[in-house]
Amino acid sequence: MFSSVRDRMVILGREELKEAESVLKQLFPESIKVYGCIFNINRGKPHNLEIIADKWPDFSVIICKPKVKGDKDREGEYNIYSIYSKRKDALKDLLKTPGVVDTDAFTLLAGVDIRHLAAVQEFADERGIPWKVQCVMNALMLQDTSRLYFKESYAGLRFPAVSTAHAHLVNSTWKYGRDANSYNSVLNYITHNPSLCIVEEGGCEPVSWLLLYQHCALGLLYTQPQHRRKGYAKLLVSILSQNLLEWGYPVYCFVEEENKPSYKLFTSLGFNHSSDYRSVWFELNKRQ
Repeated sequence: MFSSVRDRMVILGREELKEAESVLKQLFPESIKVYGCIFNINRGKPHNLEIIADKWPDFSVIICKPKVKGDKDREGEYNIYSIYSKRKDALKDLLKTPGVVDTDAFTLLAGVDIRHLAAVQEFADERGIPWKVQCVMNALMLQDTSRLYFKESYAGLRFPAVSTAHAHLVNSTWKYGRDANSYNSVLNYITHNPSLCIVEEGGCEPVSWLLLYQHCALGLLYTQPQHRRKGYAKLLVSILSQNLLEWGYPVYCFVEEENKPSYKLFTSLGFNHSSDYRSVWFELNKRQ
């Protein structure tokens, strides 16, 4: 399957997606979220994404957008886009292209380069679309594996992948969870991506867990309150990160600027971020 051209955008086909993965890998950290989406698509993971570029092969913008809106999961409910842009003007031009953004629907542009934020603000203002910055994230990538944390003995602990039987438990503690759509997203993450949890001796339910989003970022890290201060979060991040590296995955996460505990945890384990790059989650329209 090859690319097709619609107006002033290019829809990437199978061959272009392979090439895009190779090119985007050289453009970290700015490209990491779009790279993660394409990484999974290229390995046959189920998805509801259409990958578009402003031009090909000399692209300046690549956007991963829902192919079918309204899927019964969090990605469909929030109409989530992932964006990589080299230039602010090129981003604005692509957003203006018919068919790229439904200007009447709630849309979450998740991952706008903060240096190009003015482009999406201008796009919204010129069309009278209400907008809001939901949050600003640091993109933390694993850069020093020597700082990962391992124990000499794991006696009394098991480290299985998270089971679909525990999707309700994970969903009940997720910051963006606790409803049917988020449950479906959690179920998808568990079913199609690597994950890891800790089960203590004699137990059958996980006491701490870590998953991967559909864009390959580490996320949904949680330890039940009564089991905290045992180093479980450090263990999960370290073991799963080591596994991901062996399997060829990118190893990274997004941490909100104000989330100091998570930032401290990941940086203590060898994750770092670029000082001049932050990623903005930007809402278009109000959720009904």
